[in-house]
Amino acid sequence: MKTTAPLSKTQYGIYVECVQHLGEYCYNITYLYTLDGSLDEGNLKTAIESVVAAHPTLFTRIELNEQGEPVQSIDDSETFCLEVEHITDIEEEKKGMVKAFDIYNDRLFRIRLLKDSNHFYLLVDLHHIIGDGTTLKVILNDIDAAYCGMTLEAEGKTQADVVREEAEMRQSPAFEEDKQWYAQNFDCSDTFSQLIPDVEGTEPEIGAFKRKMNVSLESIDAFCKKHGIFKSTFFTGVYSYLLAKYNNDQEALFNTVYSGRTDKQLVRTVAMLVKTVPVYAKFNDDTTVLDFLKSGEKQMKGCREHDTYSYVDVVSDLKLQVDSFFAWHGMIWDNVEIGGSPTTAVKLDHTTLEVPLYVNAAIIDGHCYVNAEYKTNVYSEQMISQFLESYEAVVEGFLNEEYLRDINIATKSQVELLDTFNQTDVAYDDTQTIVSLFCKQAKATPDNIAVVFKDKKYTYREVDEISDRIAGYISSRFKVQGSSEEPVISILIPRSEWMAIASLGVLKAGCAYQPLDPSYPKERLNFMMQDASAKLLIADEELRDIVDEYQGEVLLTKDIENLPNTPITPNIPISPKSLFILLYTSGSTGVPKGCQLEHGNLVCFCHWYQRYYDLKPGDKVAAYASYWICIPH
Repeated sequence: MKTTAPLSKTQYGIYVECVQHLGEYCYNITYLYTLDGSLDEGNLKTAIESVVAAHPTLFTRIELNEQGEPVQSIDDSETFCLEVEHITDIEEEKKGMVKAFDIYNDRLFRIRLLKDSNHFYLLVDLHHIIGDGTTLKVILNDIDAAYCGMTLEAEGKTQADVVREEAEMRQSPAFEEDKQWYAQNFDCSDTFSQLIPDVEGTEPEIGAFKRKMNVSLESIDAFCKKHGIFKSTFFTGVYSYLLAKYNNDQEALFNTVYSGRTDKQLVRTVAMLVKTVPVYAKFNDDTTVLDFLKSGEKQMKGCREHDTYSYVDVVSDLKLQVDSFFAWHGMIWDNVEIGGSPTTAVKLDHTTLEVPLYVNAAIIDGHCYVNAEYKTNVYSEQMISQFLESYEAVVEGFLNEEYLRDINIATKSQVELLDTFNQTDVAYDDTQTIVSLFCKQAKATPDNIAVVFKDKKYTYREVDEISDRIAGYISSRFKVQGSSEEPVISILIPRSEWMAIASLGVLKAGCAYQPLDPSYPKERLNFMMQDASAKLLIADEELRDIVDEYQGEVLLTKDIENLPNTPITPNIPISPKSLFILLYTSGSTGVPKGCQLEHGNLVCFCHWYQRYYDLKPGDKVAAYASYWICIPH
């Protein structure tokens, strides 16, 4: 007899993905188990066949009903017969084991039993639409039980039973209650937590990285037992905090899963029951580790209790933006035996990643591991390696610190690596000033173009001569020799050639310049000039009246060309420690604040700039940024 049932919301999501990738390897769960070769061949074969017969969901087929909607059907007349395949080279056999399922025409499981001179090999390949990780454990445990002569119990509920119950619940008042709970607890549509990509590739391949953590499993067990915290909560909380810190934020949003087997009747059910749920974590500087974890556990409990409202519903209705996935795998593959002999498992399937990053934590052979699968066109192996190393640092922090704020996400080796980034010392002549460097260049290439503004061009000789006249004019009015403070000259001009020439003239006179942004309110500009005790204003005639409180001497840019060749006062003390520029903050948060830069700062910057951009004679550099906030002109 043939029975049918609708697809669950989770199954429907898998179905849609598979239809979009027909003929491609998609949503397989493929494991190859190595078994003791001394097991009884006939008994093992019979045990496997009895297990398949005991779980009718394995015979599920996907069909389209009269309305064109996908449904799952089971024909109880289908049987399964296993033949033992005798082989000589398991590695050669592996090459053909990973195959795509035809979602409409194939039986959605494959089980093979192979044998060489030393071992049996059991291949279990399930389509995710009919099974999950727990399903594999159920199958392996049942094979062991059947091999040992035990009678297999019937499933308490089948997948079809679960799907029908879900359909009924979605029509009940409980569904609306679940919807409201999610709306209240996941008001975070504007949150986007992402491990910042460090690769810009085009071909999406899947990379994998595994890290054995040097942390005490006993310490984690003791911590969780003492505070009544599940290990799944602990490891998920670590990921929450780390992802937030990598975003320089105090909140994180990502996906996780839970088994979907809260009903005890589902303990032995072969089915796709795993459910995806969102995790939204938020904290502040005063949040304790324990409060953070308990908040996460409370949220996860709520997700389990309100799971009639599916993840598809959540994302559609609440517009959540999720970019990564974390799962706690626990010890699901440990201590699997058949006939009293241990087995080893190898995962053969290629992961299907719906997001760029999938991280899981697990305990294998008594050690904690954190593993990542990632899209190689988004992340490099180095990035993933560093992220997992930081994960280990946060695990230690959760165990040893009371407050989240005290947790360091960097390990000792990462701090040492960061220190190497600062090994950037390069020898250069730090006795120079911007004035001495310009004069040296003007002497070497006097006829080369130094400044260009629109259709105006000035050679180094011309800039040198004009800036000398400005310096002579200034030095004839202010005695700089022996002064403990360099006079400040304010410059109020639009974008023009005077950005370079007037500034250089001020510097040659042994003064510092203060660039004024004409777009600022005049009250702010007047304050800045008064605060700097400006000795002179160099201004464009049309802008002069902006600083109406300044009553000192003014040099208009239109008069610079006609300045006499007044000699610059000799022996002006210009050194690397001399003040170069006086910049001010915008004052948007209060009173504008001054910032002083010396010649030595700019000389260092110029050496770096030339080296970093590999500047050569004849190269042109655009002064693209604002004169009032940018100094390398």
